Amino acid sequence: MRGWMTLVALLFTLPLQAEVIEDLYLATVPVENQDRETRQEAIRTGLSQVLVRVTGSNQVLTSPVIEAALVQPTRYAQRFRYQKQDVDGKKQQVLWMRFDEGAITKLLTDNQMPVWGRTRPATLLWLVVDDRRKRTLISNDKQAKARRIIEEQAKLRGLPLRLPLYDLTDRANLSVADIWGNFEEAILRASSRYQTEAVLVGRVYRTASNSWSGRWTLYTEGRHQSWQTSGESLEVAILPGVSQTAGILAQRYAQVDSAIGSEQLRIEIKGVNGLAAYTRVANYLGSLDAITQVRPRSIGSDSVIFTLTSRRGQQAASQAIALGHTLVVEPSQPIILPGPPVGEKNPGSMNPNKINPGANLVYRLVPKRLR
Repeated sequence: MRGWMTLVALLFTLPLQAEVIEDLYLATVPVENQDRETRQEAIRTGLSQVLVRVTGSNQVLTSPVIEAALVQPTRYAQRFRYQKQDVDGKKQQVLWMRFDEGAITKLLTDNQMPVWGRTRPATLLWLVVDDRRKRTLISNDKQAKARRIIEEQAKLRGLPLRLPLYDLTDRANLSVADIWGNFEEAILRASSRYQTEAVLVGRVYRTASNSWSGRWTLYTEGRHQSWQTSGESLEVAILPGVSQTAGILAQRYAQVDSAIGSEQLRIEIKGVNGLAAYTRVANYLGSLDAITQVRPRSIGSDSVIFTLTSRRGQQAASQAIALGHTLVVEPSQPIILPGPPVGEKNPGSMNPNKINPGANLVYRLVPKRLR
């Protein structure tokens, strides 16, 4: 046991980095030529996409501050290059861009605008499309126009969207008619195997006038929210279903940096009984955008106590930790600190056996086999 604890202390001198959503600050925009004016407009479009993705809301583009920033979009572009991409079997020229994360974050935080980090809630989508001939469930193995539309929009908004397998297990628990009728109990029961933080139900249909309409319901945290969409094409009816889902989730998880400053928290993780488990927990905590620093405070035979620095307070840290099905909350209780932080030589007047009343974040590591 001492061997892995020693390794833990050594490993924690290295930076811990893990991302859930890749490429938040990348954009790809089709261009007709390589003229300067065309390139400038493409960079402006790419920056707009990144700002919406990082804040989670289209409303960011209506801010006078953002409108001013979009006048000179190259100030925020780190790199760009022209590429060829396959679009419906044809080669199309695009401008690939990487934007400056630090500059964009500063722009948003300086103006008290929300930043939605890389760790985002996964959403399971049950989508049925009725084209007046048949009703089709868009599943993970079905190549359909609707699937391409939703996957492109989910990527554009930085939303981790999952489609069901709709295999024998799903079919035994849920029918297309259940989804079309939006039978909540059956849908949520069938969704539990996917372990996502949210479930989105979409029912899109062609009307008698050949336009399209959609009905959407998002289930998350014991609540639900519904809305309707419409348009002359399938794409126009589907896109708001995905974008509004991103907006709803961003309202909860995107945070405005507190003017009060960073807050230090203590958290105990139970069920950590070896190096592999420790590394998994440390990497997970280190990947959360709301947490800027993770330090081990004490290591026991079956648990670890960390000191976390959260730039948005305890509530933001708790919300971030709850994502990913890596840690589950245990009843809050005081933690007895058996010793000083790993590597700390001058603990001062700290009593190793003193009960710490402020350390009330207690979680248990979810075994991988149960995830």
